[in-house]
Amino acid sequence: MLIWSLQKANIELSFAVAAFVTLVSFRAKLSSQVLLLIIFLFFLVIIGCITVFNPENDYYFFFKDLIYFIRPILVILAGYFIAMRFHNKMSFLNIIVLMGFYFALMHLLSFVWYFNIIPSHTSGIRNIFGRYNHVETVALLLILCVKGLPVKRSRYKFFYQAFVACLVLSVLLYFSRTMIMVILLGSLAYFGYLKLNRKGTIALGIIGLLVGAFILFLQAYQPSLENPGVVDTFLLKIKNSVNESFSLENVDVNDLDRRKLWKHWRAYEAFKVYGEIDKEKQWLTGQGFGSTVDIGFEARLDGELTQHLSLTHNGFAYLYLKTGILGLIIYVLVVLYLYSFSYSPRKGTIADVGNKLLVATTFYILITSFVVTGIFKPYDMATLLIGGAFALKQFKPSEDSDTGNQRDTQ
Repeated sequence: MLIWSLQKANIELSFAVAAFVTLVSFRAKLSSQVLLLIIFLFFLVIIGCITVFNPENDYYFFFKDLIYFIRPILVILAGYFIAMRFHNKMSFLNIIVLMGFYFALMHLLSFVWYFNIIPSHTSGIRNIFGRYNHVETVALLLILCVKGLPVKRSRYKFFYQAFVACLVLSVLLYFSRTMIMVILLGSLAYFGYLKLNRKGTIALGIIGLLVGAFILFLQAYQPSLENPGVVDTFLLKIKNSVNESFSLENVDVNDLDRRKLWKHWRAYEAFKVYGEIDKEKQWLTGQGFGSTVDIGFEARLDGELTQHLSLTHNGFAYLYLKTGILGLIIYVLVVLYLYSFSYSPRKGTIADVGNKLLVATTFYILITSFVVTGIFKPYDMATLLIGGAFALKQFKPSEDSDTGNQRDTQ
């Protein structure tokens, strides 16, 4: 239920399901490590609620923001309590993989069913068949990283391999930069290649060279803008990623033809947030829950004309608007706290899997915070994975025997 509600990307639905699952699976014992994380996130809620008594507050948007900030806490707790109740210690991760297989199969079947209308460009394919699926993203990440998954020991090897192939193909057919980056960096983080040590430094150097070479290739790459193919449109999308998120270039927002602005929309939203907070001198705590940012003109977003946005694509800009510098500091502390588990001592137990998954979620959160609202996004799976990973850390070495694979848990 929880995984399905997250994939539906409905904030109210996933909030309600997470609250229900937390309630029915609640247990009195809570790890001090996950409790510290919950306290961090609860401080964000407190900062955002400072404006609750402001008479000019729009309480519809106030409660909307309140749900956005409480929901990650509930999803983490739901994931933690569920995983703690499983007898087989890998069942939590196994179910995510199986759900990933299901969504991948449904995705590919939709291509077969609507084969006669498949467009020749990526934007058309994504509009018809879906732009993302973070359940599939996490499922593929787990398959690549976690050796002790029960599904990997299935007697039906052919079916397992066929489903993995379907999953890989399905992920690629979303043409999602975010999904691919989460899988790549999450895998590198899981295996310790993004840890600040000798191995990590060498790995980061190699990654830097590859990324630099790819950037040079994209700068020299000039595909046809008239009727570009699938590969061309995808590479153009990657090429525009930095400009879209961080650069406004010489865009004139007063020009009625705003086609150039849409290519820099994320950067424009963030620019307006920073300008508005600076104008109101609310740097420390932001404008609180219920606040909106004036984009300067009416734009048609999600089929409706609007000039005041409650949400922004950039997660850091969103946090700055609602909770100011204090909120950004707490969010960075959350990321650093999760990353700190890369230095936990290795014991060859399931707890190691939990530590490594927490490190992987660090980069998951960072990537999604730049392009969407990070852990506050309705379809985000990082919080569920965090809850389960903290539960895995609580299992004693003697409990590894429940998996039938005591030492093969990397």
